[in-house]
Amino acid sequence: MTKLELMLPDAVSVAVETLSRQTGQSQEDIVARAIEVYLDGRARWYADMETALAHADGNLGHDGDEVLAWMARWGDEPDAPPPALS
Repeated sequence: MTKLELMLPDAVSVAVETLSRQTGQSQEDIVARAIEVYLDGRARWYADMETALAHADGNLGHDGDEVLAWMARWGDEPDAPPPALS
């Protein structure tokens, strides 16, 4: 484990302190978990972006009307597969 010093805005520091008191978790654990979640989200975003750019470079995409029809079914068919790439 690596020690890292952080300067947090006052509002963030207060929020971490409050959550620590409410949950009994240490402030260090709260901040570490928040950073993990953030980094995971950013990594997934970049991976998705790379895939989208590769599809665009390969002239792959979705028909707009098919996407709108798929989205219109979300309430009735939440597990409906997305349209195929074309």
